[in-house]
Amino acid sequence: MSIAAALPADGTPLDRWIGMDSLSAIFLVLTSLLFLGATIYGIGYVSREPVTLRRDFEDGSLFKNEPESVFTGGSLLLLATMSLAILSRHLALQWVAIEATTLASAPLIYFHQNRRSLEAAWKYLILCSVGIALALLGIFFIRMTVQDGPHDLTLAALLEHADTLNHKWLSTAFIFMLVGYGTKMGLAPLHTWLPDAHSEAPSPVSALLSGALLNCAFLGILRV
Repeated sequence: MSIAAALPADGTPLDRWIGMDSLSAIFLVLTSLLFLGATIYGIGYVSREPVTLRRDFEDGSLFKNEPESVFTGGSLLLLATMSLAILSRHLALQWVAIEATTLASAPLIYFHQNRRSLEAAWKYLILCSVGIALALLGIFFIRMTVQDGPHDLTLAALLEHADTLNHKWLSTAFIFMLVGYGTKMGLAPLHTWLPDAHSEAPSPVSALLSGALLNCAFLGILRV
């Protein structure tokens, strides 16, 4: 996907939906390097984690970690969705990709499969989904800014007809998308998922959450 986005545009409709510019190139390089480092560390992390039942130090309940295949598959799916969010040239496609990162990362937060990690995963899912829903409203408002301009939400079309957009609706859309994607970034007041998710997720996953996943939401704000 990244290679296809980096190739010269050939005029196909896909070029308006997925592509690479100077901004997305920076984010993609940072995400790839961080994922590489987290993966190298994660190999040793998973191998050191016991696969048998253990007793929780807090409530005494028994738990065991997710299978290694779930951890590996979830990590690769998270990388794919983050890459799609970075390379998206369409606001709706970017929203879908950012929402997909939430669904891909939740099982990784639940890696230890105990009560605390379950609570952290559900808190992360609920709060981030609320934020993503607000961002979706922002995209609807952007669509309402169109007067005689574009009939799609590609960045190229919006920039081309920027002078025809209704600035009141555009300001409203920015507020909703700032709050919505800001929730994904861990900005107050919808930031309470962040401490629990980082404390319960494995170290490699926590690094991806803070160093890569939050950048995808930040890019969504920058695009607006």
